[in-house]
Amino acid sequence: MEDWSADACRRPPMWSHWSEGIHPDCRDLAREVQVADEVRLHKHAAHLLSSQVFALNLFLPFREGSRTALSERVSRTVGTRLLVEEVRFEWVPPGALLGELEGDRPGADEPATAVDVVMWSRLADGRRAAVLVEVKLSEDGFTSCNGRVSRWNRRQDVCESAEALFGDPNACYLRRPKGKRRDRRYWEIFAGSHGSVGDAFPGADLDGPCPFAGNAQQPMRNLAIARALEQEGMVDVAWFVLCAHDDNPDVAGHWNAWAVLLPDPDMAPLLPASAVIDAGDAEGYGAWATWMRERYRLDEAE
Repeated sequence: MEDWSADACRRPPMWSHWSEGIHPDCRDLAREVQVADEVRLHKHAAHLLSSQVFALNLFLPFREGSRTALSERVSRTVGTRLLVEEVRFEWVPPGALLGELEGDRPGADEPATAVDVVMWSRLADGRRAAVLVEVKLSEDGFTSCNGRVSRWNRRQDVCESAEALFGDPNACYLRRPKGKRRDRRYWEIFAGSHGSVGDAFPGADLDGPCPFAGNAQQPMRNLAIARALEQEGMVDVAWFVLCAHDDNPDVAGHWNAWAVLLPDPDMAPLLPASAVIDAGDAEGYGAWATWMRERYRLDEAE
């Protein structure tokens, strides 16, 4: 990649258009999906190491093609038999679900927690299910909390103490950031699913700082979406899954640390990127699978 960018005189290594990073047979579909799913392209979507494009490349073949092998692989990952019915990209939940948005959909400059890939599914008994997927390529971690460094945050003591956070979650600055009219519902959601925020994260070190100040912030928000989908009756069961490049050691380490916080480590399933490619290969997308393995230097899953 570095050699290519040097020869092309591109610094940083960027395609001229983000769709050039998509598998050639999927580029038209990618552009259609970008509009249909209201995908907000990241600032560096044209970068050779874009995780957003990595997610599109991994899951686009299953948007319109067969999803039988993908369903089987995802079923093993979450430990429950399911059938993937639909694949969506950069899905933002209704505004009231997390309380992050003033309205139902994000404004042009309004940040919102988005799910990289959501697989709307059905269980064997017909119940509705959702598998929320965070995709990582080369990043060395997850998004951290901006609230702890906000100059409007008057409760830094909560940021510095997990015991203080769990003792009074409503004191967290994230509940009502400066300028917002709606409370964010993260802590309400976890209290509803586990009885208390502390019981939702029994592995947290009470003598340390807020466990969500760093790399656990992004997984926490995505897990909150999963629990809220269940509580609001939008699905009967939901999982939050990591799909990372097999050789990314940093994200894997942070994911293991995230699993320690939870009541059960199995609540943090891992779907290797190579396993998604293998599923596509099994569906007959051989040319795509070969391209993906070469493009991203991925071998078949063990």
